[in-house]
Formats: sequence, structure tokens, C-alpha cells
Amino acid sequence: MLLQQIDHWAELVPQRLAHKNRFQVLTYAELKTFSDTLAYWLYQRISQLEKRAPIIVYGHKESEMLVLFLACLKAGHPYIPIDKSIPTERLLKIIESSGALAILSPISLPEKAKMKGIFYQENLHLPSFNLAPPNSKPKPEWKIGLNDVWYIIYTSGSTGEPKGVQITQRSLLNFITWVNKQYQPNQQEDIFLNQAPFSFDLSVMDLYMALSNGGTLWSIDKEQINNPKDLFASLRASQISYWISTPSFVEMCLMDPSFREKLLPKLRYFLFCGEVLPHNTASNLIERFPQARVVNLYGPTECTVAVTGVTITKQILQNSGPLPVGQDSADCQILICDPDDLNRTTTRGDFLDPPLKALPAGVRGEIVIVGPNVSIGYLNRPELTKRTFFMWRKHGIGFQGYRTGDLGYWLDGKLYYLGRQDFQIKLHGYRIELGEIEEQLRKIPNIENAIVVPIVRRGKNAALQAFIKLCHDLKGFNQEPESFQTEMEQQIRQTLERVLPAYMLPQRYRFIDSLPMTANGKVDRKALLQGG
Repeated sequence: MLLQQIDHWAELVPQRLAHKNRFQVLTYAELKTFSDTLAYWLYQRISQLEKRAPIIVYGHKESEMLVLFLACLKAGHPYIPIDKSIPTERLLKIIESSGALAILSPISLPEKAKMKGIFYQENLHLPSFNLAPPNSKPKPEWKIGLNDVWYIIYTSGSTGEPKGVQITQRSLLNFITWVNKQYQPNQQEDIFLNQAPFSFDLSVMDLYMALSNGGTLWSIDKEQINNPKDLFASLRASQISYWISTPSFVEMCLMDPSFREKLLPKLRYFLFCGEVLPHNTASNLIERFPQARVVNLYGPTECTVAVTGVTITKQILQNSGPLPVGQDSADCQILICDPDDLNRTTTRGDFLDPPLKALPAGVRGEIVIVGPNVSIGYLNRPELTKRTFFMWRKHGIGFQGYRTGDLGYWLDGKLYYLGRQDFQIKLHGYRIELGEIEEQLRKIPNIENAIVVPIVRRGKNAALQAFIKLCHDLKGFNQEPESFQTEMEQQIRQTLERVLPAYMLPQRYRFIDSLPMTANGKVDRKALLQGG
């Protein structure tokens, strides 16, 4: 069980750092002692809570966040991580939809969150966790079980209502066992970068890879990310061996010439998930960090972070198409299915009928994932769960399945991701996949990344706009930007005209120094639209 695995390090290497941010350090001994004490207090204080009711943990990158996560689990409750950057109104929606009856935080809570009927404890600071008698310990039977929900992460919903993805300990263990086997951390030696906030499921990879191996989680906070000088000072001091982030974040770092092997001499792996990894980004990393492997992973939040991964090599980069997102699988079966066929299927009892029919290699369709990593569904959203989750029987055994809404295909044993189905728009009667245009733009020399968004007039899609990020070291751009951009735009239009029909060509082009990012480290499409 994962809790025992983490607590084991407190006995074996008690003074080893479990967590480090710029203000705090937390040893494995402290992690166990404080989480035990807090779990005991939590169980005694809120024993009136219904069994296994979720608890919200609100904060940012504080060491207390790790303690609070484990304390909730040891007291028998799944946790819901909420980053302080989210709007208060969204926090209130999550409180309401989750049915959480408690909020714990190392910082002050928004006043609106301190509502009637909600137990809350704010400003919980290390090392003053004195809420319970010294050496208090939770009972083993209180702890989260193998099939119980471990954490709930809220993602955006198409209706504007956030939806809580429930991940069990079994699913998390399956994922952690897979990534540990694939990327082989050295127990007690490795340091893992934590870039994503804990409310973003990418952080699950760095958090539990670190804690399951007795490694150190090195957190960088929002203020550091917004201050390159502080960020690079932290990276220089970190000696990290595992870099885990979105591609957008590393692209920002690549703009600095000092971002290379000399800065991070112990780095062994770049692990990317959550976004498309552009060719130029992977190529630059391989050139600057020849000793590190660049790994492209794929998986939705509903399937426990990632289910496939592939090391990007120079040979793979010779192909001008999209980079593959997977080769090895976390004991899951990944099928490419016809979306229309999927829409015609029905659920009889708990099982999908008729059985799933996979498309041949090279044929694009919707990515469907079946196996132990798949979530048990959305918290308190049975109708929404029924629309995308299903049970699939194979050889008499039932497996949980999930319709991702992502488009992709298998080719030569590798999975390729083509974008979201909901990034498909209708323009002048034509159905257009924005990801296809973006991929063609990324193939053009000197373009590092590109995002295409629709221009909406009077409630309808009227045209397309492309936001282009050129290679940061491109000669001529800084000397004569206007004439250079005009020439570059003409070149882009001519190139796209050769590979795309006229109705898919962007009407407007904007060259930008960097793509805006959300708090999770993904490209912020809404910000592009507002600024565009």
C-alpha cells in the first residue's frame, strides 16, 4: 500500500528531504510525524463526517500541503487539492458540487469559503502542528483502502461546471508502478521538479514518484515562474534529475541561452504531458541536454495522469509529422474507434453493447482507454459519468473504460495524438479540426509553436486567427521586425496553401514572443482570444 511505502522512508532515511521549496524544507521523519498527528486530530475532530467524505486542501506549494494530503488519507478521507490561484467563485462551486464538509489550509482562506456547515482550519503551519497530543497515531483501519478514492481533481466542464475526477489508490498504484519501472528512479538519490500546481494532475507524477522512491520533491512556485532570475537561481540550486512539466513551461525556459546541461548537470529525464510537444522544442532539448532523455507522455486526468510514453530520438524527429505520444502502456488497452460507432453504442447494465471495434492502424478516430488506470467516474455526477465511462468485458473479466474525446491513430506501434474533438469547429459550413492546422504550422521552419483560434462575430465563427511563436534565436527578427514578419507571413500562407484547403487557412496572423500560460502550465487559449 502506498501510505506504508511512503512512511517506510521515515524509518530508513528520516533526515532525507521529502520536500523543498524556497522557504521550507520537510524531512521524511517530519512528514510522517506531522501527518500522523494531524490524521489523529482530524479523525477525532470531524468524526461526525460521513465515511470517506472528501476534504479540500487549499494552498499552493507549501510543505504543509504534502502533510495535509497524507493526513486526510490516514484519517480515511480522499483529498481535493485546490490551488490558491483559482477564482473564489470556482472554489465555491467545487465546495458545493463535491459535498466536502471540511477545508484545510496552510494559508488564509477566502472569506466566502468560510460558510456555514463547512468545518475549516486555516493557517496550519509547520512545525506547530500541536492540535493533537504528541506521538498520536492513526489506527490502520482508518486509512484509505485499495479500492477507495485517493484523490479528486477538478477539471473544466463543457457546461462551465467543474467536474471532479475520482482516482482510487489501486489506479494510482498502477500508474506509479508503471512510471517507476519505465523511468527507473534511484531510490533515495533523485530530485523531482514540481512545476504544476497540486490541483493539476501532472503534479501527481512528480509528487508520488518522489515519495514512493524516497526522493525529494523540489517545488517552484508561481512567483518564481514569473521571475526568470529567481526561477533560474532555483533550478541551478536544485540538482534535479527528473524534469516534469508541460511543454509550454520548458519552451519558456529555452528562451534563456543558459538553459542547458551546465545548469542542470544531473538531469536524466524530461517527462512531458498535458500538451502537444512541438518538434523544435524536443530538438532543442536533445541538443542542449545530450545526456537526458526526452519523453512524450499521453493520458487524460480521467486515466491517472498518463497511460503511454515514448522517448523522442533524433530518428523520430526526422519525421515531419506530429510526434508520437506513446509506445509503452500502463497495463491499459488503448483503442482507436470510430466516434459515430461509439455514439451508436448503448449501455446494457454496466457493460457497453455492442463491443468496441478498433480501427486499423493509420486510421484516425477517437482514443478509448480501457484498464486499471481509468477513473471510477465523476464525483456526484452520475449522468455525466454514464456518458463517457463504461464497463468492457473481455475474456469474462470487466474493465473500466473511458471515451477520451481525443483524436488519434496507431502507426508502427506508436500512438499519435491529433487534438481534441471539441477543438473541432464549424466555419462557413465546413467542419475544421484546429489541431490539424496547428500541426501544419509547426512543421514550417523557424516556427517553434502555433495556436489557432476562431474569430467570433455575432455569435458565429467568422474566420481563423493564428498566433505564431518563432524560434527565439531567429536571425533578422530583432533587426527589422515589421518587414521580417510581413515576409514570414507570406511564406506561411504559401506553405499552408500547398497542404490545406482554402477554408482552413487562417485569415489573421500574429507573431508573439511567448504563448500565455494558465496556472497549470498549459497554453491559455482564452487569454489569446482576449488579447487577439
